[in-house]
Amino acid sequence: MQVKRLGRVLIGCVFVIGGLAACSGASSTAPGGGTPAPSPSFSSPVSTVSINAGGQATGGFWADQFFTGGATYANSATIDMSQIASNPPPAAIFNTERYGAMTYTIPYRSGAQTVTLYFAETYVSGPGQRLFGVTINGKTVLSNFDIYAGAGGPNRAIARTFTTTANSSGQVAIQFISGTQNPKVNGITVTGSGTTATPPPATPTPTPAAPSTNSADVKPSAGCGKTPALANGSITIQSNGARSYILRAPDNYDSNHAYRLVLAYHWMGGTAQQVADGTGATESPFYGLWDLANNSTIFVAPVGLGSGANTGWPNADGQDVAFTDAILAQLEAGLCIDTGRIFATGFSYGAGMSYAVACARPDVFRGVALYSGALLSGCDGGTKPIAFYASHGLSDSVLEISHGRALRDHFVQVNGVTPQDPPEPAVGSGTHICTTYKGGSAQYPVEWCAFDGDHNPNPHDSGQGLSWNPPEVWGFISQF
Repeated sequence: MQVKRLGRVLIGCVFVIGGLAACSGASSTAPGGGTPAPSPSFSSPVSTVSINAGGQATGGFWADQFFTGGATYANSATIDMSQIASNPPPAAIFNTERYGAMTYTIPYRSGAQTVTLYFAETYVSGPGQRLFGVTINGKTVLSNFDIYAGAGGPNRAIARTFTTTANSSGQVAIQFISGTQNPKVNGITVTGSGTTATPPPATPTPTPAAPSTNSADVKPSAGCGKTPALANGSITIQSNGARSYILRAPDNYDSNHAYRLVLAYHWMGGTAQQVADGTGATESPFYGLWDLANNSTIFVAPVGLGSGANTGWPNADGQDVAFTDAILAQLEAGLCIDTGRIFATGFSYGAGMSYAVACARPDVFRGVALYSGALLSGCDGGTKPIAFYASHGLSDSVLEISHGRALRDHFVQVNGVTPQDPPEPAVGSGTHICTTYKGGSAQYPVEWCAFDGDHNPNPHDSGQGLSWNPPEVWGFISQF
């Protein structure tokens, strides 16, 4: 089980892909996926391994590697280094981080080791908002650790040092365990006997914002390598009449990179513009995912059928699935899309539509993420596995949580994961619990998040200013 994540807000830009941008604001968020960087080759025994968590090589610290799980984030804060008087690391490591439930496994160690973890709180706004634990080779070294309280405020670097012994496999395994919010770390140094990797180049090649079309697991669309044929904004398309959607591609769109694609369906009576702007029922663009994607993903907000309060996704005779097909055909021809990483998400009626495409197009969509959904747009098919995430409030006054549990249980069966009654928080607790089901294929996970609250795509834990749901969903999507 993994619990309680963080989110953040981005103010948007209006631009033509490949052209100039006119922006009202921007965020410094730079999250990435959970795939470890290639490990350097080991050749000669030396004593120290230092890692810039979530970032590139800087000073004597190597680029981020040896991790499993988590995502990355970057900031532009000026960091107070005064509390690390002895052997301070490069200040730049505190402008990147890896966060989430994760483990760093440092190989080729022998005997006694000293582990130093570097932290700076650049995100939460007060003590008690981020508490987490750390174990080293199975031994708890930090419990309910609070970076903000430990440093005495935000943007202040601190270090915590521990001793351990390399395990029988010659490793030092550092596990970060979720508490009230995401664990995080900015840098790691392990000192002791062992074999150290050949250092990376002094000036590393920056990681691209999206996967290269040369990668073996990327499936580039026909639009890759071509001048983009679509511009950001509202686009009209023919599908059983005139329909429309809002496109938002990365600020640094590159036609030679195949991008992940997310379709975000609005709620009943909502609009695609609200989804794109982060207004109405949602708090930030594209249900909070635009910010977290950091220019790694193309987003689309389709416009439902009907008018006013009745606008939604009835999907009569499959017309909204056909509309989705038409959108994908246009995007794949006009932009560079990774056709193996297409996702759908939505709230309420939009969650019902996401469920409909999970049933009808499991060979097209890699996964879906539902916020407070029900069987509203049908399920034509539903016999093939698909990566499935859903969140639902215990006290949902619009669509009772039993509706969300039913959608979840359908794909528990289809995906072949082990059935269970996942734990859920108590009513009045002001918390949430997320459960990743065991068993089945890692390609088709099922994750269920129940929270103490009403009908809401952006639930907050008690006393928290930020919703945990967007980072939870982003972690689910970006694992693929």
